[in-house]
Amino acid sequence: MALKTTINKIIDTSIDTQVFPGAVVLVAKGDTILYHHAYGATMYEDDGSVPVHLDTIYDIASLTKVFTATAALRLVDAGMLDLYAPIQTYLPDVQAPNITVLHLLTHTSGLDIRLSSLRELDGEGLLDVVYQTEPCYPPGTVVAYTNVNSLLLGEIVRHLVDTTLDQAIERLVLTPLGLSDTCFCPPLALQSRIAPTEIDPDWRGQLVHGSVHDESTHALGGVAGHAGLFSTASDLYRFCQVWLADGQHDECVGRSQILDSAFLCRETKALACTNHTPGLALSCGLGWMLDRPNFMGNAPEGSFGHTGFTGPAMVIVPHYHLIVVVLCNRVYPRRSTPDHHAVIASIVETAIEYCKSSK
Repeated sequence: MALKTTINKIIDTSIDTQVFPGAVVLVAKGDTILYHHAYGATMYEDDGSVPVHLDTIYDIASLTKVFTATAALRLVDAGMLDLYAPIQTYLPDVQAPNITVLHLLTHTSGLDIRLSSLRELDGEGLLDVVYQTEPCYPPGTVVAYTNVNSLLLGEIVRHLVDTTLDQAIERLVLTPLGLSDTCFCPPLALQSRIAPTEIDPDWRGQLVHGSVHDESTHALGGVAGHAGLFSTASDLYRFCQVWLADGQHDECVGRSQILDSAFLCRETKALACTNHTPGLALSCGLGWMLDRPNFMGNAPEGSFGHTGFTGPAMVIVPHYHLIVVVLCNRVYPRRSTPDHHAVIASIVETAIEYCKSSK
């Protein structure tokens, strides 16, 4: 099966039908990159549009959640964070008494507040509303995928590391993995490499380019547990490799070693990729989405990944040691239905068929 030919057809059709103006696709089997290609442009044929390159930087939106979860799991390994402790242990100002850290990681906190509705508040005001919010459902009973869970998880990470969240994630995740093209609030020097997201005439009154697309994260200064990171396909691939690694970075660490070379305990990685919501509507790991056919297609059971509102996705298929990363700005020029999910699913299925035929 021709991997290149099939993916080319999928992406070219998506650009022609304006699912997105351009994309970067990376497919790898373990440590071997099978395919890595850039397509299209950053803004179709609009003024200022440039061709997409392999190192084009995209706003990765909710993929940030997995980085926040990974930082939290490193703190679990270090004995600094208890998955089963009430979040009030770490955030005393939170009013809901029965929500645990595990509930945040699995989107089962029962909190169901739309953060974008708070975008007119300053950061302190937004957090104050969140802290005062009580669950709509008993914690642990309903999977409700909402940004507030990862926002609060990021607040816990920030408080435990005693620094800003961007510095905490840099120290706990980005620096240890050598992710040099991944950051919050990218500097102006990187502007030419960044794909714009959306034309926003209503609130910001301009093209959103180089600043976070998510409204609530923008109100928080560009840094939050649920959104704000910018990255490249190569960096996301390196991040995903950790989750496929067998024996690499597997030694559990203590508190004094948390910023050393050891990364995640093998048992912690396994726990993060286990379904913690059996019997509920969606299968959730610790920060990871599990077995989601809407963007994973027919990937075998045990596959995990995540998507982002602006268009990015990463999918890991352990059965085939397969990693698929797709970056695009599907919200350009304005957000619409998430047709890109089917595109990503098609690429994942194509990569799986290639792996099957190569055995």
